Amino acid sequence: MRRDEFVEQQFSWFTGEIEDIDDPEKLGRVKVRPFGWYTDNKKVLSTSDLPWATVMMPTTSAGIKGNGSSHQLEIGSWVVGFFRDGPSAQDPMVMGSISSKTDGVVDVPSEHSTTKKVYKSQAGHLFEIENKSGSETIKITHGTNPTSFITFDSNGNIFLTAPQIFLNGTPS
Repeated sequence: MRRDEFVEQQFSWFTGEIEDIDDPEKLGRVKVRPFGWYTDNKKVLSTSDLPWATVMMPTTSAGIKGNGSSHQLEIGSWVVGFFRDGPSAQDPMVMGSISSKTDGVVDVPSEHSTTKKVYKSQAGHLFEIENKSGSETIKITHGTNPTSFITFDSNGNIFLTAPQIFLNGTPS
């Protein structure tokens, strides 16, 4: 067996808090501040300087380009993970979230942070949930005909868009 950074190294666990979910490469990565590994002082180590962490997904998520679902982590979520590079602690991998109780301080995502949750099936069906305050919507789009979709707007109104709409099996 070869000896390198991924074989026979010290396994380094962490528990930490998510500080950023807006991955510029849209790979579903997050920035996490592992407790006890990195300083808590954001003036010394700002959120923007944290490394991007890969989030493991369950086997119910395809894990291939264009298919599957996004994680549901939010800013403030507590997570458990490990460093793929061991004690060097520069390549974090998030394995899951854990319940936590905070001091009541809420991190409000900036206008640029990701508030949309998306699931896309292999057939191309989309289920999108927008959580941005004032723009809360749900949209379900058919994979073979993207001009067919259902939208729930922020007021709870339902809009049907399709080439043909049937009510109780009868064209309307």
